[in-house]
Order: sequence, then structure tokens, then C-alpha cells
Amino acid sequence: METKSINSPNLKVQVISSTLLFCSIFLFPNSFNSLYAQKSMNTNRLYLETSSYLLQHSQNPIYWQRWNENLYSDFNTEEKLIVVSIGYSSCHWCHVMEKETFEDNKVANYMNQNFISIKVDREENPEIDNIYMTATQMMTGSGGWPLNVVCLPDGRPVYGGTYHTKEQWLEVLGKIQNLYENNKEQLYVFAKKVEKGIQEVNRFEYTKEASSFKPEILKNEMAYWSQNWDTVNGGEQQNQKFITPVKFNYIQQYQYLEKDQKIKSYYENTLENIANSGIVDHLKSGFYRYTVDAEWKIPHFEKMLYDNAQLLTLYSTAYKEFKNPLFKSTVYKTFEFLKKQMKNKEGGYYAAIDADNDKGEGRYYIFNSEEIKKIADSDLLLVQDYYRINLNKPFEKSFYHLRMTDDLEGLLKKYSLTTYKLNKKIEAWEIKFESLKKNREIPLIDNKIITSWNALMISGLVCAFEAFGDTIFINHAEETFRFLSKNLFSSEKLMHTYQVNEAKIEANLEDYAFTIQAALDLYKNTGAILYLEQANKLPQQAIKKFNTSENPFLTFTESPVLFSEIVSVDDNVIPSANAIMAMNLWKMGHLLGNEDFSNIAKNMLEGISSFFRDGRSSNYSQWAKLIAIEAYSFKEVVIVGSEAKKLNKELQQNYLPNVLFQISEKESEMPLLKDRFFEGETLIYVCENKVCLMPVTKVTEALKILKD
Repeated sequence: METKSINSPNLKVQVISSTLLFCSIFLFPNSFNSLYAQKSMNTNRLYLETSSYLLQHSQNPIYWQRWNENLYSDFNTEEKLIVVSIGYSSCHWCHVMEKETFEDNKVANYMNQNFISIKVDREENPEIDNIYMTATQMMTGSGGWPLNVVCLPDGRPVYGGTYHTKEQWLEVLGKIQNLYENNKEQLYVFAKKVEKGIQEVNRFEYTKEASSFKPEILKNEMAYWSQNWDTVNGGEQQNQKFITPVKFNYIQQYQYLEKDQKIKSYYENTLENIANSGIVDHLKSGFYRYTVDAEWKIPHFEKMLYDNAQLLTLYSTAYKEFKNPLFKSTVYKTFEFLKKQMKNKEGGYYAAIDADNDKGEGRYYIFNSEEIKKIADSDLLLVQDYYRINLNKPFEKSFYHLRMTDDLEGLLKKYSLTTYKLNKKIEAWEIKFESLKKNREIPLIDNKIITSWNALMISGLVCAFEAFGDTIFINHAEETFRFLSKNLFSSEKLMHTYQVNEAKIEANLEDYAFTIQAALDLYKNTGAILYLEQANKLPQQAIKKFNTSENPFLTFTESPVLFSEIVSVDDNVIPSANAIMAMNLWKMGHLLGNEDFSNIAKNMLEGISSFFRDGRSSNYSQWAKLIAIEAYSFKEVVIVGSEAKKLNKELQQNYLPNVLFQISEKESEMPLLKDRFFEGETLIYVCENKVCLMPVTKVTEALKILKD
């Protein structure tokens, strides 16, 4: 089961010791007439969809419908209970439950007779998944996918769970249906309690008193959080290991500002361990989603765009500071994988690659002992050492997963090899491995293009350009931004997904936040005003759509979802959209002199200040990055003149947190640029609170000022 643990600090609802759970129905455009609606209720209509996940279920004997409140509420004349099943295309346990449960005729007949059945792609409708997952965590302390909930006809909750066998699912449905027929009032009473609980979860109490951010608040948090670090394998002490790049981005910033050698060592060692570990595909490159063990050995084999995009940023930024060749090769290999496997011809990037093929999870990527022996031939011991294979310890009884050696120098010495000779052997092995894989079914690629994830990709590519100065990265970043602009932007709104030449579903807060961030990253490195103009336009739309008078944060969607607004402030697999928006507004407040943006960012930061106690900063790392800018000194670096991009490119190859950059090749009236252009010169200004030292002309001089 794909798991997700609870970490919301403002949870005020008592955990109810019951298996009954929350569900409801979401507003969908009223585009179905009565005749179509009645007909569709008695057939599986998912074959009409573009979502890979929905299409996977289009051949089930269950009468699955897509998410559409008008269809289910207006034409549910028999007042049947409603089943909502949520997953995504690369979810392994979603596939398992489909095969074991949803393809079974007995299950289908019972569901078709007694329920209206709805399938939701959580990547198309993250707001629906958010509500259900919040409820699941509130009730049980954890959740996961597939997420299966049962609803009253009015859309309120009666049951929820994750993976079920056929027998378990039939038992659950039978008990709920029996209760509905014989003691309906009990279900309605319970549903009302959960409805109120969900609304309470999305309310925030905060102090309006101004906060003074000092380094001590972060030092205390880091001291608490670091007790849970795995200092041997890297990451945190968990049975399953997720990388969670947002946490490491903050750790790098913190150790640099504090000059903490212990944390610095932990950070670099963790990134080295991860780069050589089983979470990486060492043949095709790219990162898997997580490992099922604490030592980064065996992964869950799906590959997600949001992971790989963020890891471009993580390893590029790490290279700026450490100049570690492993970090550089990791970025280039990951980029090659993304370009070859997940990019469409127009510049957009697909959402995910499945963990499964027709033989099962991971079967495309792993090998048995006979295959390894055949490939290794006379180099069996060397192959075992290089890929860290122990033939006496297979997983799942007979399979082996490749991991890169973490001691290359020791390996060369042990086998009396030169680097050249080893590389030639590796090339030969990889050709043989790939030859074996040609006979295997390739896992499904979900060709859904998600705005927020593509924006993360743009930021990752820009960061790689900064670290290595290779124009291939900035060219691809601009290409992807053009794709988003052409296909997912309009004059009044942003869209969430693009599939089969069609933009679908209005954008949520994540889409706006990460797209603005991507535009600012491009502006920082190109100086092109069009990116700044776009970055200035989108926040105005977002604030109008998502603002709430109850607290300083922004809601996830423009309208309440089901019967509650969604207000999320903690990080998950990607950073908090509210925290990213706060950072965006903080930057633009300085770049444009926009006091409204600055004040909103300030209020958001003050609103989150009460969350920084009891070691919770690990779930609020993106907020901590902005707090660190306020708690420690920050600088503005302004480069003006015909060589501005050239000097900026050189400067960006250094790790310089807590620095806001702005460049221009010509005269400008913007606050940081005004009166700083002189014909025939390119000047670098290092400023603090808009008060600048004498300008310099060389990057080395600017770096000395910054580091001193």
C-alpha cells in the first residue's frame, strides 16, 4: 500500500476509533443532459477519458464514472450509496486491487446493483484527494493509495480505507449497505461529526502580533530535528526512505549560515549515499520514488517527475558548494533520463513512469542470478562488487537490484584496474543488461502534463545551468516555460493539466506558486522582463482566487472543496505551496518595490511562527528557508551593464544563500536597478537593505565581499 503519514500540527479533532470514514462529492461542470446521465450510470464510461489512471479502469466490469457531482446527485434517484476510489497511474497497490478486486464479476455485480461507483485520478484532482486523505489521517493516523471511500447519497462520509482484497471489500460493502438499510440515522450522525472535523482541520489560529525571527529559533529546531537523523545511511530514521529534497535544501542553507561542520558532513554524506544507492536506476538513470528499507537498497520502482525535477535542484545546489563530481554526474544522468524518457516533443514533461509491467512490480529493472552470471561471464566477482550484489541474499526469493559501489578507488585497487579499463567493462555490461531488458514489457508512461510539476522541472533546469554554466539546461528550461505559456496559460487563469492536446481543470495554488517560482528563476538568470512580468501577473490572480479573510494563508482552490476549504501549510513530497508563495511575494516585494506583496509575505511568515516548536521544522522546511533569510542577514546583488548575464553566470556557480539577485543589460527604473547603469561599464553592486557598497567589476571581488 502506498502510504502517507499524518503531520498536521493543527489537528484538533479527536481520533475516532471506528472504521467509518469521510467522503463527499465535488462540483463538476454541468455538462451532462438527463438522457446521457441516466445511460452512463449503467455502463463504465471511463473509456471517454484522457487520464491514464482512469483509462486503466475502463475495462473493469464495474460501472465506473468520472468525478461529476451533478451527474451523481441529480440522477441518483434511488439514493444509492456512493463509492469513490482514488489512485494514480503508477500506483502499484492500485494495480493489485484492480486485478484482485475490481476485475472480479462478483464484486462488480454487487457494486453495480447497490452503489454508484466513481474513479478519481488524484493527480488530476489533487483537491479531492487532499480532502479524503486529510480525513483518513484524522481518523486512523495514516492513509495511502488506493484510497477507497463510501459515501451517503448527500456526499458525506461513512467509510474509508486503502487496499482491500476481494473478500475484505465485499465484507465492508455488505456491512455498510446493511447498516444503511436498517440504521440509516447512525450513519448520518457520524457523517455530520466528520464533516465538522474536516472543517476544523482547515481552520488556523494564529497570532497577529509581529514576530522577531532570531537564529535561535532555527538552532533549537535543528537540535531537536537532528536527533532523528540516520547518521550512517543518511536521511531520517525511518523503515522506508524518502529523499524529500525540500528538507535537504534547508539543511544546506542552515549548515552554511551556521558554519556547522557536523551538519555539513551529514548533508554531503547523505547525498553521496543516495546517489550510489538503490533508489537510483543505475542503467537508465533517474530516481525511483522511495526505498522500502532503511538502507536505500530496494526501491518502490515508480519514477515521478516531481522527484526527479527537485533532485536536479538538490544536486546542482550541492555541487555549487562541494564541487563533488558525483553530484555533477548525478545531475547530468538524471537530465538525460528525463529528456529521453519523460519529455514530449513540444517541451513538456510527463507525470510518471509505472513501477509495474506485465510481470509485476520492478520486473523491468531487476535480474535473477542466471542473468547476472551470463552478463558477468569471467568478471562475476567484479560485477558483484561494482553493483553491490550478494548472490546469497536475493529479495523476493530470486531477484537482485543494482546499486553502485560507494568505494570506487578501493574497487580499482582490489582488482588492479585503471579507471579506463573499468569503464570499458561497465559499458559492455550495460549493453548486455539493456539487451535483456529489450525482451521485457516497458512500464507505462503517464503522459499527463501537470503544470506545477513542469514548473519544478524548469527550476531544476535553471539551477543546473547555474551550477555548471551549460546552456543546454537554460535552453530546455525556456522551452518548457514556452510550452506552459502556450498550452496552460490564458489571460485570466492558469490550467492544471494538459493531455491529448487539451488543457483540463483550473489550476490550484501549487500550480500558481511553482510557476511563479519558475518565472523568477528564469528572470534571475536571463534578465528577460517577460519572465518578471509573468511572475508579477500570476500572484495577482492567485491572491484574488485563493485569499481568505480568516488567516494570512491561501486556500488550495478558489472555491471550497466538498464542504470545506483546504488550507495546507506543511511540506510533503513537494514544498508547501503557501511557503513557496510567501517566498515569491517576498522576492517580488524587493524586486518591484511592491509593498503589498511584501506585507502579504510578512503576514504569512508571522502566521507560521507559532508552528516552530517541538521539532516541527522538518515538516516546514520551506518556511524555515524564508525564516533563515529574516533571522540572518541577507544581501542584494545587482549586476548592471552589457556583460551582466556573463558575470551573473560566473557568480551563480557559487553557493550563495540569503542573496537576492537582479540583473539588467540596460537602464531600468526598478528599485534595485535605478540609477545604476553607466554606458560602457558592467558593475556589480553588493547591497544590504538597499544600501550598497561601492560597485566592483570582477566576480572575485563581489564574492570576497559576500563571504566576508
